[in-house]
Amino acid sequence: MTGRQQLCRLVADKPETRDWSVMGGVVEKPVQVPAPAPAPAPTAAATVTATVVVERALAAHPGVLEAAVVPAGDGVGVLVVLDEMSTALEVREDLRASLLAAGLEAEPAVLPVVRLPAPPLGTFEELTAEVAEPADSAGAAGSGAAEVSRYEPPSAGPEADLAGRLAGFLGLPRVGALDDFVELGGDSLVAVAFLHAVQEAYAVPLGVVELFTAGTVRGIARLLAARPAAAPQVA
Repeated sequence: MTGRQQLCRLVADKPETRDWSVMGGVVEKPVQVPAPAPAPAPTAAATVTATVVVERALAAHPGVLEAAVVPAGDGVGVLVVLDEMSTALEVREDLRASLLAAGLEAEPAVLPVVRLPAPPLGTFEELTAEVAEPADSAGAAGSGAAEVSRYEPPSAGPEADLAGRLAGFLGLPRVGALDDFVELGGDSLVAVAFLHAVQEAYAVPLGVVELFTAGTVRGIARLLAARPAAAPQVA
């Protein structure tokens, strides 16, 4: 038996060598490409939750005097004590921007209060119901503080169109159906320009007073729907 035959016999007899090849009397083992190592699982320290992101954003917000983050059924619930220059809507959108920057899409809901309630706080829904109870002789401040700032997307049609137009005039990424025009930063100059665009698109004249009274995109859409000429001419 020649040396080459002996090598072939050796390869055939050993299971671990059956994938080898004999080239010119030299046994060559095929190159083994190692499988890519699995990505390491994220550690608890690297996992940033929505609550952590919101707490950091609240601590850095100049208009937030006190705040508490509580469980909410459909997002992140926040109770805030604000200074006189800040609004719940502004805080809500700042928190959303911080969440998006962290790769999270949770929707924050903000409830402004005069003072934080004593712990245990419970859920956001429970606190909202408690604060929203009719104010007694303590004053109207209690009823005003029960306005929850929660984003509600505009419905298709005039609401979506009006929200897009208003966001453009205000330089905002989005406007919710129930977001207040004044809290969004709207003033009389923006109102005039926005109403002019609305009149051109819908052939319905609306006054500045009506805009401020309606307050929201949904309110403006209802005004348009109540007018006989409210036929959208949206491109």
